[in-house]
Amino acid sequence: MALYHENEVVACGLGVLDSGYIGLYDIVTDSRCRKQGFGEQLVLHLLQWGRDNGAEISYLQVIADNRPALGLYAKLGYQEVYRYWYRIKDL
Repeated sequence: MALYHENEVVACGLGVLDSGYIGLYDIVTDSRCRKQGFGEQLVLHLLQWGRDNGAEISYLQVIADNRPALGLYAKLGYQEVYRYWYRIKDL
């Protein structure tokens, strides 16, 4: 989904439906447009789309030091359930 303001994309993200869940992925707001409610609007539209298509539960993952995203998700009622990390293996 893309959110437009004055004919420009200001936020975008992906909602994936699976067995009554909607997963939110790659939620991004243009850095010039932050703190204006666009990210919140985008997430709420994705959640409504998910609800309209059978989702009853939503989830997302966010990098632990992404303060702007953490603030937005907390405002929307999300809470941390578990932490994750990436591992790499030298070849």
